[in-house]
Amino acid sequence: MAITAREVWRDFVVDGVPSSGAHKPDKADARNWGTYLEGFLTSVGSNAGTVKITRALLYADLAHPADTMAWVVQDPTIDYNGIYQKIGASGVGSWTRVADLPFSFIVATDVGAGTPNAISATTDMPVSESALIVFTVFDENTASPVTVSFNGSSALTIKTNSGNDIAAAGLSAGMQVFGRIIGSTFRLITDQVNAAIVAAAEAAAAESSGYRDQALGYRDEAAAYAETALEATLARGYLFGGDISNNVTDLTNDLDIAAGVAASDDAAPTMMVWTAVTRQLDVAYGTGNGGRFDTSIADGVWHIFVCTNGTLNAIGMSQSLDPTAAANYPVGYTKYRRIGSRVRISGAWRRVVQRGDHHLLLDPLPQNSGAAIATTTTAALRVLTGIPTGIEVDALFEASYTSATVSAGAFLSSPLINDTAPGAGNAGSNVGHIQVTNQYTAGSVRVRTNTSGQIRHRAGASGNLYLAVHGWFDDRGSNVFKGGPAVGSSSSGGEIRSSQYNTLQEAITAAAGKNLVIEAGNYVTTGLTGVSNIEITTGGPVTISTVTNAPILDMTGCVNWSLKGHIRFVGNATTYTGYPGSLSDTGQKGIKLSACDRYLIDGKIEFANINGSGLYAELSAGSWQHDGIIKGIRATSCYHGIRYTNVAEYDHVSDFSISNCAFAVMVDSGNVMFSDGKMNYNSVCVSLGAGSNNAHGEFINCQMNHSNYAVDATGITLGEVFTGCIALGDQAGAGHGTIRLTNSVGIIWNGGQVGCDISLDATSKMGLLNAYIRTDLTNAPSVAGGGVFTAKNNIANTTGALWVHNTP
Repeated sequence: MAITAREVWRDFVVDGVPSSGAHKPDKADARNWGTYLEGFLTSVGSNAGTVKITRALLYADLAHPADTMAWVVQDPTIDYNGIYQKIGASGVGSWTRVADLPFSFIVATDVGAGTPNAISATTDMPVSESALIVFTVFDENTASPVTVSFNGSSALTIKTNSGNDIAAAGLSAGMQVFGRIIGSTFRLITDQVNAAIVAAAEAAAAESSGYRDQALGYRDEAAAYAETALEATLARGYLFGGDISNNVTDLTNDLDIAAGVAASDDAAPTMMVWTAVTRQLDVAYGTGNGGRFDTSIADGVWHIFVCTNGTLNAIGMSQSLDPTAAANYPVGYTKYRRIGSRVRISGAWRRVVQRGDHHLLLDPLPQNSGAAIATTTTAALRVLTGIPTGIEVDALFEASYTSATVSAGAFLSSPLINDTAPGAGNAGSNVGHIQVTNQYTAGSVRVRTNTSGQIRHRAGASGNLYLAVHGWFDDRGSNVFKGGPAVGSSSSGGEIRSSQYNTLQEAITAAAGKNLVIEAGNYVTTGLTGVSNIEITTGGPVTISTVTNAPILDMTGCVNWSLKGHIRFVGNATTYTGYPGSLSDTGQKGIKLSACDRYLIDGKIEFANINGSGLYAELSAGSWQHDGIIKGIRATSCYHGIRYTNVAEYDHVSDFSISNCAFAVMVDSGNVMFSDGKMNYNSVCVSLGAGSNNAHGEFINCQMNHSNYAVDATGITLGEVFTGCIALGDQAGAGHGTIRLTNSVGIIWNGGQVGCDISLDATSKMGLLNAYIRTDLTNAPSVAGGGVFTAKNNIANTTGALWVHNTP
């Protein structure tokens, strides 16, 4: 086996010893390690694996081909747990252990089985050099050095963060320590308590006042290092374990809380570690297993908290999201974290099966006592019983819908987003009509509630809904532990994650000069202000919504930046209903570009329900050149999908799709190139307007179909080129998707297909060349006296011959 990656790329010649000098990786070692890893991955990828509780069960199962990988995860003999590889053909051979289980964070238990200076701790899984280990010290040490043995293995000498032996009294009872195994040592990431360092400083002072001052200085420095090191191990939002279950002895009042680790929910988080406990709702906190922080017991939603005073932890329940306001909340426990929420109905806990963030009701809860819930074509809110309130959750429920209109469906949606009518071309529907028997459920639905536990319902026709709640998803403020910085600082490599900050704006501001990862989820803002020299990416689908007219993301004056990933910008406009529609321009903008330069927008960038412009660009920076590359714009129900105005020039917009907008693209600036776009079912696909240095840009390989106007140009003096484009009319309505020119010259259409009317006033000039003409959709060109329409080499679809309106 090749040496490990940690050995290949270690920092120092002697691992962990800075004085040995910087280590330069050997290429041969790197190649050997990479070759081993590739072989291992090939083996894993080509063989189905298995998971066994014990090694004995694995050894008894030889019906796997050679090189199959398997995990043993809960063997009572700790060292038997790990990753195994099959030796020999299926039915014969044996299994051999090849690696530790890939756990990055291990909780150990010290119950005093060793001595204060020779600690003995146990874990539920094998320890290794690749894992961070945490345990609570049982007894204060009385001598130096101090050792620790995990699961009866060889003793490891505990070293401080700076590499020294632990001082007498350096580890106090109840102290939580974090460390990592390095060779024959256990190196602390936290450090020994300040009291031990003070004692050492006082001893040095007895010998010399000069040494005393120096020692005190070292003490302060060591304390600062310890605080920094501890902070570096904490990530706001970290939560491991702590699942909540109904106590089998008292299902009415008691809850069992599993052991866990969590960071407190504040800007300077403290790590809290606890063992499994039972908490009683019918007994006030402070008496036995009493867990009720509030004065009296009551039906409703109860939130379960872990609290700390910096040394000890307390677990209890409150109906308030801020447990410090409750009567029995323990004095001095200033930091806390909600680890779950439960609902008490008719004097008893609803029984819940929890698997991490997934909370399943043991018995589904019919809403409205199983009776019908009337629904109409007008949206209404419905409170779901059995779901926690005070927080947003993803509710899980079954839904059925009946109506006299059997072709109608119902749409259940979150109150956090804009209401949309159900039906094809609108929101669709997530619950169909029952047409067979009343035993058929039409939809299993997951919808985000608001903090009042409400969802929205709306149907294609009046009818009845039947709902049964099955559970909910609640992340409990949790974010995946990244082993990175505490809130307010960046990760290695200059990466900022949105979960590290209280607001998305704080994260954007902190990410100047870095990469910002906006983690998947829904965000509400009154307007975000961008910064220069930033790369914004997403960690999954992101929705950012607003109810104000301020730009959702304002990049005014920003240079050298990029926006990539899947982001949906949502305004408060109503749904588009056809030309001129109910949309208006109130100044709302999805993304505003003003005086920007050197930028990239690339991904699936969506705009919806914007009372203004999805993408709005103006005021190019320096010689009228934005010099921007924009890919992947999607827009629907916006007044303008894309708007370029006020000398915003030289951008290239490609791979865009805009539908159901008043204006798909409106341009009154010059030198903007649009390519590979789809513009369908809009009032106007391309609107060209008079402006400073207007038009003289280009549309290449673009569709402009099923709209009132494919092109509507007014006051264009410098022309515009359409190459290989398609214009098909509003086949079912008036207007035929007309190409309409008013007081405009230099409009050239070259190639592609035309299936719409063409209209020029007396001052307009247009050339139509080399196109395929859909004569079934196109009337004779309408050219007012004085207008100039030149058509050459165009082919009619009905005959394959030259179009009759070609200029001789």
